Amino acid sequence: MVEKVYGVGVGVGDKKLLTLKALEVLKKVNKVFIPISKQGKKSIAYEIVKDYIKDKDIEELLFPMIKDKEKLQKYWNDALKKILNEDGEVAIITIGDPTLYSTFSYIWKLLKENGVKVEIINGISSIFASASALNIPLVEGDEKLCILPQGKDLEKYIDEFDTIIVMKTKNLKEALKKIKNKDDYIIGLVKRVTFDDEKVAIGKFEELNFDEFNDYLSLAIIKKVKK
Repeated sequence: MVEKVYGVGVGVGDKKLLTLKALEVLKKVNKVFIPISKQGKKSIAYEIVKDYIKDKDIEELLFPMIKDKEKLQKYWNDALKKILNEDGEVAIITIGDPTLYSTFSYIWKLLKENGVKVEIINGISSIFASASALNIPLVEGDEKLCILPQGKDLEKYIDEFDTIIVMKTKNLKEALKKIKNKDDYIIGLVKRVTFDDEKVAIGKFEELNFDEFNDYLSLAIIKKVKK
């Protein structure tokens, strides 16, 4: 049975942002597991680390992007069996950080329930990388920050926080249209942060082309304009 599992965050795209700790772990484990969302589809996480683990035993774990929890449970259980049957220490890689909206979290709970020792190796999150790309601070002093997946409940929370992070911007334009005082905010949009085709824009609602940022690897940072 597996002795220990490392949940390794490999960052957001730029290989140079991979941490020294992540490299150390990936080089010492017996096997590296790579989550994929579809058979035959490239793993972004693997693309980031592949040059560093060329001689490593690797195996894919299929986690399809479906919402049916009963169907997903089958894939989680299949992945768990594969991991438990390994000897020694193994790693599961994930883009960004394992503790924030991560594929790894699906299997993390099951591993702990089965008495497996788990250690998290943090990676740079797209939130921090995007703030850097936009050249703005996320929060200062006693300001409050909120993270919303896909802008859910934006209308409810926008007045309560100084900064709102929206993970995935597909529905953001429509959500912002419902905000009466949207001109009181500066909106930063980032797509594929730190990749060669990274795209960023910042401005008021009417100044931005949201369609250009309709990507799975997209993020928005919405900040109140200081008066």
